Amino acid sequence: MLKTSTIPILGNIHRSEFISIYRGIIEMIPDSVSEYSGSILFQSYPGEFSQAVIDRFIVLEPLAPILLFLGSASEGELRTGYPLQGCFRFYVHQWNEEYQHQLFLYWSGKPSLFTLPRTSENDEIAIFHTVSTSCPANNRKNIIPSHRSVLIVSRWGTLGNDSAMNQFLADFYRQQGFTTHFGNQNTTISFDGKIIADTDDSPFPKILESIQRLRRKFADSTITVYINSPRINEKIDLRNAGVDEIISKPVFW
Repeated sequence: MLKTSTIPILGNIHRSEFISIYRGIIEMIPDSVSEYSGSILFQSYPGEFSQAVIDRFIVLEPLAPILLFLGSASEGELRTGYPLQGCFRFYVHQWNEEYQHQLFLYWSGKPSLFTLPRTSENDEIAIFHTVSTSCPANNRKNIIPSHRSVLIVSRWGTLGNDSAMNQFLADFYRQQGFTTHFGNQNTTISFDGKIIADTDDSPFPKILESIQRLRRKFADSTITVYINSPRINEKIDLRNAGVDEIISKPVFW
């Protein structure tokens, strides 16, 4: 059982945008966590927590991470508000299985994103992530794909290699040892590997329709969708349409 004296959790965890993250974190906490190991805040609106709250946690344990989950009402805080300093900030649509795995590694006493200094910049986090994903000790067996081929689909109806995002994705997956192919939703090739779909700025109903078409056409493939700041209902619709993985843009690392 999680003890609030071990990992303090603040905020309204029962809000619909927070509850799945909260439950996921609770379920993966190792039994070995018996001492103060960081703190978690769920911010429903800007100003709910003051910098003094963060500072008190930092004084309590300077090396332990502070995770701040920001609800949709807090979007744009970096531009128009006063974002809290000294913590790892995540909009709820950014949190995914990889971040959760990194948190598990931290609580298991292994190197992870959350062992980095609280002053780390995004480029430093990206470098760490690139190195750590190539380390066998940090890899989960269930995320190692059985196939090493990806089909990159984008711009729904035009060629899949026509955007800088697609070229970036192709370079990234090649570096991970994948063979990359380009196509569009009308592609007729036989393919059972990993489908990568960048949704661009298309309206969500069009995105959903295209995903459904891809799932019918490539029934044996896994589908990963890159989408701008997906909401909870959009994630549910995408899952129901057959998407296996949803990655929010902008990608944190």
